[in-house]
Amino acid sequence: MPTTFPLDDDPYGTTEPNLYMNVPPDIYFPDPPKCVVFGPKFCLDKELTLSVREKVRMNRDNCFKVYDLTNEEFFKISSPLNSMRGKHVISDVNGEELAKMKKKLLSLHPTWHLNSGPKLESRLATLVFDLTLLKKKARCYIYSQPYPHEDDDTKYEHLRPSLIIKSDVSGRDFKIFDEVTNEIWGSVVRRTHGNSEMLVETDNYSVTIHAGVDVLFILSLAMMYTYALDDIEH
Repeated sequence: MPTTFPLDDDPYGTTEPNLYMNVPPDIYFPDPPKCVVFGPKFCLDKELTLSVREKVRMNRDNCFKVYDLTNEEFFKISSPLNSMRGKHVISDVNGEELAKMKKKLLSLHPTWHLNSGPKLESRLATLVFDLTLLKKKARCYIYSQPYPHEDDDTKYEHLRPSLIIKSDVSGRDFKIFDEVTNEIWGSVVRRTHGNSEMLVETDNYSVTIHAGVDVLFILSLAMMYTYALDDIEH
C-alpha cells in the first residue's frame, strides 16, 4: 500500500496550526517536533531515509519518485516542460500537489523559493547560495504566517537563516543543519556515475531526515539544493 500522511485542518490559515493536529497516536512525540513547516503530519518519531530516483538521466525534466528503504512510494517530483522558470512540484502518491520549488531569475546568488498552500502560491521559505572557490553552501530563510505570495518582492535579509546546507569536500554530498546549535536535521548522499552510466542510469539520491523534523520540508530543501548545484555545474 502507498504511504499516506494524515490530513491537517487548514495548516496554511492565518493562525498558527496546532502542533499535534490530527496526528495519530503512534507518531506522538515525548517532546515537540524540532521542525514543523508543512505540518505535524510530516514529522515522524524516528529517522527516515528516502531514495530519490530519476527515471531517465538524459531528460532533466523527467519525473522523480521517492521511496523509503522498503521500496514503498512516498512522493513524486515533476517539472513542467513548457515553463521558462524551473518549477518543480512535489505530489503525494495520490497525485495531490503539496509543494512547488521555483528558481528565482536574475539573481546575484542562485536562489530558490519553496511554495505551498492554496494553488501553491504561498512562499514558505527561500534558499540562497553562498558560493566561493572553496565551498558550496546555502542558507534557508523560513517566513512567518501570513506567508507572502509567490509574486511578492520578498525581503529575507532581515530574517535569521534557520538552516544551513553545506557540501562536503566532494561537492556532491551535503548536510542540512541548524545554524545556532549545529544539530544535523538531514543529510544527502548522491550516487556517483561512471562514464558509461551517464546517459542510461537513473540519478539516485539518498535523503536521511532525523526524527522530529518535517520530512517534506527537508526533502524540498535537498532537491532545491541539488537543482541549484546542477545549474552551477552545467
